[in-house]
Amino acid sequence: MTKLSNIPAKETTAKTAKTRKAKTEPAKPKWDPTKPMQFTQEEIREHIHEIEKGPFYPIEEVHQRIRSWMDNYQGKK
Repeated sequence: MTKLSNIPAKETTAKTAKTRKAKTEPAKPKWDPTKPMQFTQEEIREHIHEIEKGPFYPIEEVHQRIRSWMDNYQGKK
């Protein structure tokens, strides 16, 4: 007799296998440069006008903000 034959048999059922989740497509499809864009020129212009309504900074002010940010960043190291 082997050691395994001395083990009493238990009446248990086998565990069920886990079901795999179905892979779904991402909510936003990846951009494909080979496909033409699906919007009109008017929609592009509206989008650009919305962007232009935001804050406007002259280039000198942008450079000054970047320099001050860099000085603060380097000072923290």
